[in-house]
Amino acid sequence: QILYLLKVMAPTLMGTSTLFLDEATRAAENTKSAYTQHEIKTQPQLPKSLKHKEQNQYKWEIVWKNAIFFIYLHYAALYGLYLIFTEARFYSTLFIVLYAFVGGHGITMGAHRLWAHKTYKANLPLRIILGFCQTLAFQNHIYEWVRDHRVHHKFTDTDADPHNSRRGFFFSHMGWLIVKKHRDVRERGCVVEMSDLEQDGVVMFQKKIGERKSKSFLWPISQDMIVIPAETKLLSRLSRS
Repeated sequence: QILYLLKVMAPTLMGTSTLFLDEATRAAENTKSAYTQHEIKTQPQLPKSLKHKEQNQYKWEIVWKNAIFFIYLHYAALYGLYLIFTEARFYSTLFIVLYAFVGGHGITMGAHRLWAHKTYKANLPLRIILGFCQTLAFQNHIYEWVRDHRVHHKFTDTDADPHNSRRGFFFSHMGWLIVKKHRDVRERGCVVEMSDLEQDGVVMFQKKIGERKSKSFLWPISQDMIVIPAETKLLSRLSRS
């Protein structure tokens, strides 16, 4: 019996006993199981009858301002692709590639990883740069992007999910951006935790400017009318030099 106890209680390379490790493992498994059960119980589940009723009641109401903008956006993209192979100079094409790269990182590194999920910390200069890059992507201001994304994760595939995949691929991809939001999306968006962003000066400054600019329907189109000719003229000079 003494030899057995010595064997069981013998220190391991980790500096703990085999018996302690066994007990710790069982405790961890019990804790994980309890946590999993808690997660399952606290998931935002709607009764099937209510969910079916809500799905039937929700009808797409098109926001024509958004729909027309998306039509213009895709037309401009196709026309731009045509120009790349017919008239655009090398520097113009390079500018577009870099623009897409920078804007994309403003979403992935900034709005998504930094502000929505808090996967890392960034100092003020980096937040300003990422905020500028996110603006180039033209996917609403950071505050709205993060709010919708957090609601999406918390209420995935329910009526409170802004891009509920149960409404089909088109809706979850881009349709949700051209129709009025479901009532549950608006209600959950008002209560989701956003205090961390409200204390971020970069986010709130961009939100203030973005809300002011978004009131003008022609702002995105007029912006292209001003920026693109100026960029084309500048790049044409560079290509001749």
